[in-house]
Amino acid sequence: MNICIFGASSNDIDQKYIDDVFHLGELMAENGHALVFGGGQRGLMGAAARGMKAKGGYVIGIAPVVFDDDTILFPGLDEKHITKNLTDRKEMMMALSDVFIAVPGGFGTYDELFEVLSNHQMGYHDKSVILLNTDGFYDTLWKFIGEAVDKGFIVGGNQDCCYIANSPEEALEIINKVVNI
Repeated sequence: MNICIFGASSNDIDQKYIDDVFHLGELMAENGHALVFGGGQRGLMGAAARGMKAKGGYVIGIAPVVFDDDTILFPGLDEKHITKNLTDRKEMMMALSDVFIAVPGGFGTYDELFEVLSNHQMGYHDKSVILLNTDGFYDTLWKFIGEAVDKGFIVGGNQDCCYIANSPEEALEIINKVVNI
């Protein structure tokens, strides 16, 4: 199965996040899954790709043309797709992926996460989303989403495609048991 990971491109983050996502990549490869991601070699995107490659996994990078640079892109991509812009990149990521995992990140990660959730709400796909909640990173966001549901800003049930995983192992367990594609 193709698993898309959205995550930080910064290296200026605590090592625990890098280690968790590297391990997630290892587990994905060990379970025969492919990685779909933004193609970068830095931060958590790079950690996922390095973890995949450490266990012989298949890595698909999708990057906008402004990132088509050997100093930016992960050097061990099995497939490299270059898009016109970030919008086209997100569309291709959604089309090529069976499930999504948002690992800790910033604005780009949130943009990708909410794009996938909005498209799910609109009925454009029925794919699941997992939040890798390393060290409680997504606790506040999950609470915020719950409050938005409680107050009627998100129609109840639309968040049901989204799961919280507190470890890489739990993320794979969700994929293997709940998502079961």
